[in-house]
Amino acid sequence: METDRLLRGLDAQQRAVVMSDASLLVIIAAAGSGKTTMLTRRIARRIEDGSADAGHVLALTFTREAAGELRRRLRRLEVVTPIETGTFHAIALRLLSDRALAAGRAAPVIAPDRLRIMREVLTETRRRIEPSAALADVDWARARMIDPARFAESSRQLRRRVTLDGAGYADVLQRFQQLKRRRGVVDFDDLLYEVLDAMRRDPVFTEIVRWRFRHLFVDESQDLNPLQFEVLQQIRGDRRDICLVGDPRQAIYGWNGADPTLLANVELHLPGITVLNLIGNHRCSPQIVRAGAAALQGANVSDDTESRREDGADITVLACADEHDEAATVARRVRVLHGRFGGHQVAVLARTNDQLIGIDRALRDVGIPTELAGGRGGSRSPLERLIDEVARISSREQVAEWAERIWVDGTEDALRRRMAEEVDRFLSSGVAGGLRGWIDARHPFDDLADDETGDAAADGTQQGAVERGAVTLATFHAAKGREWSAVVVTGVEVGYVPHGSAGTPAQLAEEARLLYVALTRAADDLTITAATSRKGAAVAESPWLAAVRSTVSATERLAVPPPDVRRPRAAPDPLAELRAWRAGVARAAGVAEKAVCSDQTLRSLLASPPADVAALAARLGVGSAAAERLAPRLLGLLAVQPSA
Repeated sequence: METDRLLRGLDAQQRAVVMSDASLLVIIAAAGSGKTTMLTRRIARRIEDGSADAGHVLALTFTREAAGELRRRLRRLEVVTPIETGTFHAIALRLLSDRALAAGRAAPVIAPDRLRIMREVLTETRRRIEPSAALADVDWARARMIDPARFAESSRQLRRRVTLDGAGYADVLQRFQQLKRRRGVVDFDDLLYEVLDAMRRDPVFTEIVRWRFRHLFVDESQDLNPLQFEVLQQIRGDRRDICLVGDPRQAIYGWNGADPTLLANVELHLPGITVLNLIGNHRCSPQIVRAGAAALQGANVSDDTESRREDGADITVLACADEHDEAATVARRVRVLHGRFGGHQVAVLARTNDQLIGIDRALRDVGIPTELAGGRGGSRSPLERLIDEVARISSREQVAEWAERIWVDGTEDALRRRMAEEVDRFLSSGVAGGLRGWIDARHPFDDLADDETGDAAADGTQQGAVERGAVTLATFHAAKGREWSAVVVTGVEVGYVPHGSAGTPAQLAEEARLLYVALTRAADDLTITAATSRKGAAVAESPWLAAVRSTVSATERLAVPPPDVRRPRAAPDPLAELRAWRAGVARAAGVAEKAVCSDQTLRSLLASPPADVAALAARLGVGSAAAERLAPRLLGLLAVQPSA
């Protein structure tokens, strides 16, 4: 039987998921249970037995990298007919582009720089707030489908810290939308709202969409926000053919508008749905599974995950005197792990990027190369970086010149030659919009093998190519969806775990889930560090660390440091002179200090000083004239400051 190949190597629960006759199905998949494998094998099985038509399948996920991984796995399962896969925004763009083409209109154009548009709005309204903070308010409220009139009330009810008040939010949102319309551009959430509007107003369009997408599959469903869920429901209509795969234990994007209750209470939203659970973790050792379950106690979650592996090493908990001691301790530990597993199988995780700066320096000081993983899907592959490089070119003429140089130079870089071919196709098509929209809508590189795109690991567990031997540094969020043989989780203290911004029960529960995600990135070896002092002030270990430590049969600790190390005198503040400079600029301009720049920006400037005035302007978000005035003093300070 052909289906046998789709069941090879699966346990009983996994087989049940692949073979279930339920067309209205949710799969609750624990970390390491093979959820993406189950999703793709279920799609392949349904196509093979005829219960789904490949030409009418829609598989949705949340990043381009994840969508590409779905396509690669389906190809390896010998699904010949291309499956429609993509992010919610990419699918919405395709639908709207096709609709516009049929009506003889231009396709939507994605705004290349939303931050600049928001900065113009704030300048026009004389609001001295960070554009990124205002965008965060806009994105959260729109993802939650919150009416502007209810913004203040909803923020209070959810105890969310916002930058804009109710009236301010309504005004900024209106002006932001108007400015985008004047520029003829949209952002990602506009695409989803426009699809909803079109389906509500145009029965013919609705019928076409529902005819086109008859079998729906959604990966990482715990990350759904109300706007995406409403789009999904509109596409589904009254059909009972949808499969959701996700894990409420890994819901970590509530700050960005995601609503984990959509999956946790899925029976309320999709009555009659069949729920299947995958509790077998095939990645992590029993010791790591127990540690993850202990972390979830902070979210009042009882985790029934079972490791399907033999016993491994006990997890290691290391007590450090301060952040400097922690960086040195991590460097010593990583040298051991690097020799045992190889650098590409080792990661150091922290709650914030700032924590990683000193650790990065300590690792490089002992000769260990590092790579910083960013974003929601991990490191960028060479293909993604090349797409970004070309998509940033401002005009079609310059894009054409880029492609011409590739042919004239006769480069042996196969990926660049292939990109030049796609640029030629894009330019000759005459389609409105930019190269990024063209690529998102057509997936022209899907035929490339993993080694051609530079994507690592045929099984897709590592997103992007990491320098051989380099240790990955990542935040807890950026580590989501990835795995390594050995992981060092740092800074498990109050203020970081949970983060100081978490105040509500829901936010604290999300922080506990985030710790669970970090711990379960490790397959074989897990190390946890916590400091007793940070930046000269005493800190307490995370309230959840005791539960994690209780799962360890033999906890390794550092020798108690001598008194002068255990109670260090407050170190000089490396930002003192920079803060004094900022205060002087703020006084002269008559603005708040944080309106000049944040402490985080100061730390970033200190860690990596700008090379010139143009770079300084970009880092501070100011014009060239302002940067010229600020540069002499600021660049002089950065030249003599010690590293933070």
